[in-house]
Amino acid sequence: MSIVNKIAKDFRASTNFSINNEEKLFTELANAITNNSNSVFVGVTHGATRANVSFNLTTDKPARCEIADLLIITKSRKFPFLRATFWQAKKQKKSKWVSLGTADKHIDFTGQFDQWDLLSRRPSITGIAPFNPPNDLLSCFQDASIGSFGVFYERDSVIELVHSVAAFVACGNPSAKHPALVVNANLERYFCPWCGVAVVSGLESFIHALINHHVGARLLPSEESHKWLASYAAKKVASYGKDLPKNFFLEFEEPSEPVGDYRDGISVLLIDTGDLA
Repeated sequence: MSIVNKIAKDFRASTNFSINNEEKLFTELANAITNNSNSVFVGVTHGATRANVSFNLTTDKPARCEIADLLIITKSRKFPFLRATFWQAKKQKKSKWVSLGTADKHIDFTGQFDQWDLLSRRPSITGIAPFNPPNDLLSCFQDASIGSFGVFYERDSVIELVHSVAAFVACGNPSAKHPALVVNANLERYFCPWCGVAVVSGLESFIHALINHHVGARLLPSEESHKWLASYAAKKVASYGKDLPKNFFLEFEEPSEPVGDYRDGISVLLIDTGDLA
């Protein structure tokens, strides 16, 4: 059995879509990945803080929300050596597209407008303690893959997942607090060596893209805000008493001993793809 199928099997065996919320779903997926690879996962209680960033919406109104459920960083032996994405998990109990039996796998889901606007547009942000990021943490990345959504859903009673860069998720009602959002699966055919995947349909396909280092934006040691993010991830893992995969942030300066409060509502998953691909 391939590692992709093993991770998918372990995840599905540990979850029950009808009763598990999105936090349980992404936590069990992260656990299945760490149990089958050189990875570390720090799970933080969802909603530990009501918001960890503030910013101005596209309408110029102020807003506060969580930056994402999960920070995923993958490492490869080839350039770009590190990729990162702030990944917002959603659970869609019933998708109209799936209910119609469509083969093209378009997925509609209910989201929060403020968070969609944040991850898709990537404006300047202000951290809300204890989360204290640089203001350009999202906007400093050249490609939009730093912000993404992962939507869990069921197809024929099997738990599936669609992953999409947030900028490619469509919102048809900017006045709704919880609008219907849509992932366009036609974008799955596009891949950029630098930017990675735009959309991935299906749980196994997402795991394959993840361990092949195709998910997320390039994390570069030449960029100050990128260095902050690497240091934040390393310190957070250490603060929870866990060890980084060996030489994970080798291209970055070793961070000092962890200080401060890391109970900021953001979980962290670090994956060394190594020989997995």
